[in-house]
Amino acid sequence: MINRVSVILPTYNRADLISDTIESLLAQTRPVDEILVIDDGSTDETAQRVAAFGDQVRYHYKENGGKSAALNQALAMIDGDCVWICDDDDLVLPDACARLMHEIEADPELDYCAGLHQDFYVDPHSGEKVCKEPGYSKASPPDEVFSDALDGCHIFQPGLIVRRAFYDGIGPFDETLNRSQDYEMLLRLTRRGKGRVLPHVVFLHREHQGTRGAASERFSMHEANRKWIKYHRQIIKPLLDEVDDQELLPTDIWNDTSRTQSRARTAMIRKGSIFGRHVLWEEALDVWAAIDPGPDTTLSDYEIQLIRMSTGYGLGCAPLLESDTVKAKMQALKAQSLFGRNIVRQLGRSVGWRIKHAVRAMALGDAIQLARFMMSAR
Repeated sequence: MINRVSVILPTYNRADLISDTIESLLAQTRPVDEILVIDDGSTDETAQRVAAFGDQVRYHYKENGGKSAALNQALAMIDGDCVWICDDDDLVLPDACARLMHEIEADPELDYCAGLHQDFYVDPHSGEKVCKEPGYSKASPPDEVFSDALDGCHIFQPGLIVRRAFYDGIGPFDETLNRSQDYEMLLRLTRRGKGRVLPHVVFLHREHQGTRGAASERFSMHEANRKWIKYHRQIIKPLLDEVDDQELLPTDIWNDTSRTQSRARTAMIRKGSIFGRHVLWEEALDVWAAIDPGPDTTLSDYEIQLIRMSTGYGLGCAPLLESDTVKAKMQALKAQSLFGRNIVRQLGRSVGWRIKHAVRAMALGDAIQLARFMMSAR
């Protein structure tokens, strides 16, 4: 069955970039059936830039209310069987729609299909597009997409096509979020739906210093970490309160009969690791402190991996180094038991790569601070 594909392109004051995005959508080897630009109150020349594409693109202006509100309104305006939400500054590769829709149409039970991305930036001197080496991006097995998504958002909307009926079934975008609303929806999609992640790059993700969020809460990229942490706490904490152990662990770990007695412990270590990756260190340390390790206090290789992963997300680990509350909780965990001390020791070892990176960047103050943390965790 051939499905109609509707593209939703939410935008706000990106007149200088949106034309390139639209051109990449119009260049698909499998043409899309509809492109709807939903303008969230732009005050620049966005309308004129979109108008230049004539009847190839539909344009709708609304008063500013943030991306979630714009997407919810747009979802009610399109008529496609499948929905492809694209950002107004990224570039989709010519075969993106063909690759993703091939999988969806080949499997009627598939709710969504995703692909990978590659970052790029425009050299301010030459104007040339420069693609970077692929960063964290994982072609997760079908039964581990949700588990992997808990570690961080590695599936972005321009690399994701979803059946319209599935969007209808899981509810609207959360309009209380002015940031990370894409990630909150991704967690819902991957937890409740059947999907596939392809090992192919399907779009180029632009890096720049533009502004984000609703007009009432615009912020530049240098403020992004603080905002991300705020909204990730709103998203992650209630979700981790309700997930069960099997949802947290990879299939091979869950099915390993030799781990039956330690599954609950490993799941709690995983939960703490997820909190840590989202820089929610108070929550992470509280979870780890509540673990009953049982008679064997030795950490498995997988548990060590989870603890070391907890400091690895791009948002960093500043509270571990700077927050008196977090430092006190860490020292309390260290003093609580041999098991707690083992967790803290692995946490300290996990920042070794950050020290090397800081030294290479000549950020010697950061390197010293990280080294002191590593020593205090011994």
